[in-house]
Amino acid sequence: MTSSAEPTDWLERDQKVVAQSPYAPPLVLEKGRRCEVWDVHGRRFLDFESGQFCMSTGHSHPRIAQVAGEQAAILMQIGNRFTNPARILLAERLADLAPDPLAMSFFCSTGSEANETALRIAKLVTGRFEVLAQARGYHGRTASAYGASSSARRMRRGAGPQPPGIGFISPPYTYRCPFTCGTCDLSCWKHSIEMVDRATSGEPAAVIVEFVLGAGGVIPVPPDWAKAVRQFCDERDALLIADEALTGLGRTGRWFAFEHAGIVPDIVVISKALGGGVPTAAIITTGAVAEAALQRGFIQAASHQGDPFQCAVALANLDVIQEEDLVRNAERMGQRLADGLQRLATRHQIVGEARGLGLIAGLEIIDGVEEAPELAAVVSLACLERGLIVGGLRPGIREGNTLRFAPPLTVTAAEIDEALTITEAALVAVDAGQSGRTAVGATAGIRS
Repeated sequence: MTSSAEPTDWLERDQKVVAQSPYAPPLVLEKGRRCEVWDVHGRRFLDFESGQFCMSTGHSHPRIAQVAGEQAAILMQIGNRFTNPARILLAERLADLAPDPLAMSFFCSTGSEANETALRIAKLVTGRFEVLAQARGYHGRTASAYGASSSARRMRRGAGPQPPGIGFISPPYTYRCPFTCGTCDLSCWKHSIEMVDRATSGEPAAVIVEFVLGAGGVIPVPPDWAKAVRQFCDERDALLIADEALTGLGRTGRWFAFEHAGIVPDIVVISKALGGGVPTAAIITTGAVAEAALQRGFIQAASHQGDPFQCAVALANLDVIQEEDLVRNAERMGQRLADGLQRLATRHQIVGEARGLGLIAGLEIIDGVEEAPELAAVVSLACLERGLIVGGLRPGIREGNTLRFAPPLTVTAAEIDEALTITEAALVAVDAGQSGRTAVGATAGIRS
């Protein structure tokens, strides 16, 4: 069944008028419902990327769609000179969800914008300019957020000089630990601090952390590593920024991924899952940090800065997460997904490791012991051809040898099991050499 609205040449038309970045899309998606999407030919797919992590409550949730329509008919946007009831209510809700002393919010539209804002706040409050970030982290495509990102090798080709003062610390990546410690003994952290003290002032404005490295390979950080970072920030009077764009609001089985480590950051960035499909982001911080930033002249003056439409939809989205007990569902279904992926890892030689936290999980694809991003792209395409959308089709955009599984928090046991069955079939096909495609040529397969 094709779309009744237009002919079937959507992909060709797309190529003529849309710059194909980061890659030529293999599908033209037309509609969605919860964990499922359909293309213009009527083919069904399980969306285990949640619309790039934005659709945490699933596609076209009726309650969120209803609120979006109702608010659009009342008031959508008012600029940054005024406030509105939905913004106030959303800020109050976020203060309730976040642990003390996190209680004040700034609003914007995207994760890149929010991370940029968080870094500006940290520099202004501390009076410093240096920032430390994890190697393999990803924080956005704007200037400082991009400068603090390193999720793929050579990702800055042709980008020119980056903002000054950004340094990197080693991630606790035990599967490929250069210190061969097996279970993390913080050797990576001790080495990082030695390098920081030799190559920087040793007094950064902030350390920005993903508590599950997402684009860099789905790598959860151990609690001891997170506590060491918190202690470092306390000792050096630096602010700890938690980038929870991928993990915030329930995905890991807690409201925030940092809660697994038992620490509290100074600034938390949330985006993607906040808006229920509408571009919405927030920077949550302490009253002391917010007051200090404002006293030093901080200005947040975006055109879409807590619009009534954005905030009303975000509130409805949070209502769904709370009332449908989706944080608990993420914990339970995350365990089911983890168990299933672990079984696949033991059965297939091209899987090096299964890892994750809650409903963000990864399968690292290898060739012998080496990273195999091209092979991972073939597995990703084999999944797509069988009706499952997982991350891993784009080598060079991120650390592409890890297939990323991130279904909506509404996912059911049956959908988890179906996804695992499809993934196993894809791995078997690739193991047996049945695909016979390269990552570059493969993207055309689903388009025909």
